[in-house]
Amino acid sequence: MDLEEMFAKLEASDDIQLRDIKLWLFKESVRLRDERFDLEMQRRDFLNERENAREENRRYEEHLALRTRQLRNEEELIEKKHDIIKRGFEELDRDRQALVAREEMIREQEKRLAENESVRSGQIAEANDILFAGADNILLLKKRYKDLMKMFHPDCLGGDTEMVKALNRTYDRLLRECDTYGKRRRA
Repeated sequence: MDLEEMFAKLEASDDIQLRDIKLWLFKESVRLRDERFDLEMQRRDFLNERENAREENRRYEEHLALRTRQLRNEEELIEKKHDIIKRGFEELDRDRQALVAREEMIREQEKRLAENESVRSGQIAEANDILFAGADNILLLKKRYKDLMKMFHPDCLGGDTEMVKALNRTYDRLLRECDTYGKRRRA
């Protein structure tokens, strides 16, 4: 039905039909307005949901990018730690090799020192026998020991700890050689 036919029917209708048509038109306009409002609300809800989804997606991508950077940084940190540990082990190995070489050098020096010490102790023992020569009894032996200690004590000028040790050993040996009467026994 076109618009002219509709207007023609409206003019031909009576008041009751017009009132029914007006009521129907009013109800239809209210229904359409309500549907338009509901549709607009659905459209707003859809737009809000779409915006929320975009925001959530953006936050997720930011979180993902942040987590990716963190993982990359952690991997770099682990790699740096690995390099540090590797360099540390290499340095420890070099130090160990240097220590082994130094120990060898010290052993060689100790060996030479022991050889020199044995020669020196032999010389000191001979010197001690000479220094205690003529001390035939225990009193002379004690007096000679005291005099020698005054000369060679480490607190004195020109004192020598090794010499004092050697004098003590010689003095003890000579004391053991003395008999019960205080006279030195000759070997």
